[in-house]
Amino acid sequence: MNTVSFRLSNDEKDFMQRLANSKEISLSELAKTTILESLKNQIDLETYNNLMKKHQINDESISHAEMMQELI
Repeated sequence: MNTVSFRLSNDEKDFMQRLANSKEISLSELAKTTILESLKNQIDLETYNNLMKKHQINDESISHAEMMQELI
């Protein structure tokens, strides 16, 4: 397993340690899961924004009433 290090102020480290303690996980596990979750969320948001741009260019949405007419 690889090791990554970064610098924190004492206040930042204490804050993170308290949060890790409250979740009953290690500081390392808190940092790893939080960073990975944040990165995945950024990718999801970028994907959403790109798809919404494409949707706005070629909007094929229909209303509920139109959908019901197609089903009848």
